[in-house]
Amino acid sequence: MSKALLFFLTPVVWQKHKENLILMERYHYFASSCRQFGFSVKSLSELMQDERGSDGALATILDVLKRIHTIFFDSAVETALSSRDVRQVIKRVRQEVLQGCKLVFSRVFPSSSRPQDQFIWKMAEQLGAICSADVDSTITHVVAVDVGTDKARWAVKNNKVLVHPRWIEASNFRWHRQQEEDFPVKVKKNEKDKENDVAAATDAANGKVNDVVAAATDPANEKDKEDDVAPAATDPANEEDKEIDVAAAVTDSTNS
Repeated sequence: MSKALLFFLTPVVWQKHKENLILMERYHYFASSCRQFGFSVKSLSELMQDERGSDGALATILDVLKRIHTIFFDSAVETALSSRDVRQVIKRVRQEVLQGCKLVFSRVFPSSSRPQDQFIWKMAEQLGAICSADVDSTITHVVAVDVGTDKARWAVKNNKVLVHPRWIEASNFRWHRQQEEDFPVKVKKNEKDKENDVAAATDAANGKVNDVVAAATDPANEKDKEDDVAPAATDPANEEDKEIDVAAAVTDSTNS
């Protein structure tokens, strides 16, 4: 199989010839296909259009095939054509996709498993990336599904790229490094609710503090207090009440 290329949707069927395999992105033209694979969007048939000829799945595979063909039949290569191995060409082209990227994964795999054994880890390495279990200054990307993990927060704090695992999968299908901003790690619903609750509580607390400060510093409030004290001090009725209270107290003392 040193001269053959295989195009298929899954590697399961070709376990013995994975090095010859070029995975293809599923082509969801009909509505039934979209529903079957959980896509809640209108199909191409419903939109009455086909995929774009410049960057669709078929156009991507055609471009890859041309690149492999050019390298394999390069006349400048000294190796005899009969001795060349297309599997090495595929490997070389694939490793250019994420070359220069150093990845660390955060809660992408089950805690009981070895990260190095996971499919997405192996895929990233096949694409030319270096995968690490720990963060350090050389890390370029943190791959996560939750923005609340320690590594995800570290990525934000240290200006590293925080990206969803689908970025690796898309780069693998497209044979080209995809734009990271197209694969953001979104805040989970529960985490978003917590953030909203904290923000609301903070706003409420700030509002109360502002009300207290405003009340304490408002000249009108001080004027109202002065106006309340002045009538109480000068009101004849208040003086009369005081005289009655004194007389009653003297009478009670005499009776005793």
